[in-house]
Amino acid sequence: MGTKDLLEKQLFSKNDVFSSVWNELDGSVELPSTGKNWLDPDDLAEASPELVAGIKKNMLHRFRDVLKVCKDKFGLSVALLGLENQTEPEEDMAIRVMLYDAMGYFVQSQNSKSGTKIVPIFTRVLYFGYTKRWNTPRKLSDLCVVPPNLASRFQEYKIEVIELAWLTDEQIERLTGDLKVLAIFLRKIRLKQIDDWPKLEIKYMSEILQLLYEITGQQWFEQQASNSINLQRRMNMCELFEKYDSDLIEQGRKLGLDEGKKIGLDEGKKLGLDEKASSIARNLIAMSMPEDDIAKVTGLSLEEVQALIAS
Repeated sequence: MGTKDLLEKQLFSKNDVFSSVWNELDGSVELPSTGKNWLDPDDLAEASPELVAGIKKNMLHRFRDVLKVCKDKFGLSVALLGLENQTEPEEDMAIRVMLYDAMGYFVQSQNSKSGTKIVPIFTRVLYFGYTKRWNTPRKLSDLCVVPPNLASRFQEYKIEVIELAWLTDEQIERLTGDLKVLAIFLRKIRLKQIDDWPKLEIKYMSEILQLLYEITGQQWFEQQASNSINLQRRMNMCELFEKYDSDLIEQGRKLGLDEGKKIGLDEGKKLGLDEKASSIARNLIAMSMPEDDIAKVTGLSLEEVQALIAS
């Protein structure tokens, strides 16, 4: 299991962040929200993300990213909610999610008593990409060539993909907590609008920073994550990302100075070599050596040697 997967799970295993994905987001940007929070964070409990299914002596072993069980007021399980986190679109994502759900149903059926109803499974895919849209299939039929005469009999399977960096203003406004922080950052970095940050409090600072480091690859976030361990107070989004902006500007300024110094040294070195070659050329000119030979010996061009002669 990769570091990025663990960090994504660390943030979204928090019940309040996890429930936000289901209460405040829709799988399609075209669909309006119902405006109802049907999932209470207090009703969620951890479910093992490990799936092991033995089918005719063959073992299937898979790990989901995040899996929660939703319980009713009597403590009875009413749903299993899965969340798959992606930083890149995957061609076979619909098949992968279908396999996870199928294994979940299979394990339940093997462990339940005859006649007992099993718990329904719901899965969403959360996409963190900000340089390109999710451009791979969201349904099984997009991966198949279905003959027209069999289309009505085809058993479709669809996945819900939520593209955080492409949410509308209205959708982002409905978000709360650290999910809103993450969505605003991804959208701003996609639009290259790294200014005018809102004053939203960040609850899980270390988890947010580590996740942003894994998504963007920018060392700044990893450094700040280390610093946040000793932070005795919560920081809001404006404080954090204004520091991010100013540090980026300072890095750019320093890079410019360092590059300028390098260019200056290179130019100085070149100038010194040119001066030395010119001095040798003048001595050879005084000895009446042919122009072509002087150029070969000194590395100067014929035009440069002729200019020295003329001077």
